[in-house]
Amino acid sequence: MIYLNVDHLRRCLQTLEYSLTLYCQAPADHIQQEVYRNAIVKGFELTQEVVFKLLKKALKAYGHSGKKTGCAIRERPHPLGSRP
Repeated sequence: MIYLNVDHLRRCLQTLEYSLTLYCQAPADHIQQEVYRNAIVKGFELTQEVVFKLLKKALKAYGHSGKKTGCAIRERPHPLGSRP
């Protein structure tokens, strides 16, 4: 049995949930809502990356790769082009 440390994932989910709470409490059409919306989007992206890394680690521990399972996990291109 493989042990996956999901502490970081739990923290990401807590942060995402708190950002959503603050977004709902912010006044409508206010800059605060926009700031919290951006935080929610970034938090979701981070959470998704953490889940993909955990999934990849779990699959690798059982001798599977993305190609073997038909579930290729691809790295997303950097939004500003190639990384320095």
